[in-house]
Amino acid sequence: MNSNLDRLLTMLTEQADLIDKIHNRSNLFYKSTYRLVLDHGKPYCDRITPSPFRGKVKQCYKNCFEPLWKRKDWYYCEGYAIDDDLNLAIAHAWLINDAGQVIDPTWRDNISGAVYFGVAFENEYVFEIAKITKCYGILENDYLNGHKLMTQGFPAHALHPKFHEVMVGE
Repeated sequence: MNSNLDRLLTMLTEQADLIDKIHNRSNLFYKSTYRLVLDHGKPYCDRITPSPFRGKVKQCYKNCFEPLWKRKDWYYCEGYAIDDDLNLAIAHAWLINDAGQVIDPTWRDNISGAVYFGVAFENEYVFEIAKITKCYGILENDYLNGHKLMTQGFPAHALHPKFHEVMVGE
């Protein structure tokens, strides 16, 4: 396994375990987005450079939302990412193509060792949540949707079936 991916998964697990220990709100099935992403996410380590387009710095959610209207062959992802120089897991959004390759319009092309761990959403779900929350981004804005992801997990139509197994009963 990729050493940065190992590092990222270790960081996410440590954060999730810590929050699980101290969080005592019994109505939440998932105590943190770390745990939610760990339970449902997958690694994305194959990044296309240079990126086919460049977005604005520190606007990853917007940078990845807007192209979905024109590019039906790109899929919106959220989760966490690191590179060789980052020592903490950054909440982040990126796009993937049909082959699962990362298209990251926000991070510079010359960073080394970038790895991503997260979930790929159905584009219609991304639009649905943006309409409800009036914000870019899904995981970090779950509170604007009544904490539905933290209390119920992902609805059956949220995750893209090409990149995530659909569980029986969903």
